[in-house]
Amino acid sequence: MPDAAVPNPDYPLVCPNCEGVVRQLQAALHRNTRLFDAMLTHSRDGIVLTGPDGRIVRIVRSLVGYGPTEVAGLPVEMLVHPEDRDTVRDCYRRLLSRAAASIETEVRILRPDGSSFWVEVTVTDMLDVPDVQAIVCNYSDITRRKEHELAMAEFEAIVRSSDYAIFSEDAAGQILTWNRGAENMFGYAAGEITGRHIGVLVPEELREEEVTARKRAFETGEAIEFRTERVHKDGSRIPIALQLSPVLDRHGRVWRLSHISRRIR
Repeated sequence: MPDAAVPNPDYPLVCPNCEGVVRQLQAALHRNTRLFDAMLTHSRDGIVLTGPDGRIVRIVRSLVGYGPTEVAGLPVEMLVHPEDRDTVRDCYRRLLSRAAASIETEVRILRPDGSSFWVEVTVTDMLDVPDVQAIVCNYSDITRRKEHELAMAEFEAIVRSSDYAIFSEDAAGQILTWNRGAENMFGYAAGEITGRHIGVLVPEELREEEVTARKRAFETGEAIEFRTERVHKDGSRIPIALQLSPVLDRHGRVWRLSHISRRIR
């Protein structure tokens, strides 16, 4: 995805003839600067105030890298990645048409060096509020979350199409997910096997081995690799090389295991 630097300050957003309203907004902000500062000192979000034409009046709190007045007068969309500017325009159109009082969306914001990062934005029409008289854009950095979402989507696509048998199980051994490779290897469709216990795939004499390996992976958080056998839907035995890999939650705790296996001779 290409990055872009902040361009032409004369580029209008919605309403190019709102100078009088903007002057009133600037005056109101000047009167209420101390009030805004007091309310927002401890805010973790970035906050931008604009006029109805979308031009920036003030950055109250920045996550971008610009000072409070450095980009004053610029259309707010010019701080947004070019591919996401239509989203911003649509938000302002909906607000000004009174179709919504507040709108939430996700866009990429440009830094001064032209690089970008993802934010979650709430755009709120407070033009009629005497102590505000602005459209307030609250935004927070969600780059890590978006990167995780994209990585997971890519991972899931790989898992779905992999020839390896890949599925997940919880601490009790309940099968949670099931890919095409597992279906091909063990003969069960996803709808037949998810929700069932892993024991359905394990020969009776190897069930203690399975329980011990699963417990060890959950307790240590370390991947375990070994050779063993599993049972096909038709009852035949399948020799496999198996890896049990712990899957961690955001607190670093193991909350499920990924079962990855391939048939061996």
